Amino acid sequence: GQSTFRTDITDQGNQFVLEAELPGFDKDDIDIEVDNNQLTIRAQHQISTEENKNNYIRKERQYGSFVRSFDISNIQSENIQAKYHNGILTLILPKKNPSESKRKRIDIH
Repeated sequence: GQSTFRTDITDQGNQFVLEAELPGFDKDDIDIEVDNNQLTIRAQHQISTEENKNNYIRKERQYGSFVRSFDISNIQSENIQAKYHNGILTLILPKKNPSESKRKRIDIH
């Protein structure tokens, strides 16, 4: 079955930093996909062990998959950076127009 994983998101002002705990995965096991305003992190374990006893091969496969999606409508998706180190996946998510605030003062003439 699918399960989620622990993530921490830190707001650093002009960017968010997302850290996902994915211990025991290889970089190749992790897939990051951006679709419109949705970022999906998928990690899949595929472990297969083979035992050869008396010409009989016993194969065991273990799949574990982790999926999480995040809303990135306010993120510059083309500038997302990802790195994976020591079981932690780190994503740098630069914000769109960080300097523009939502509030605007109207000058009275």
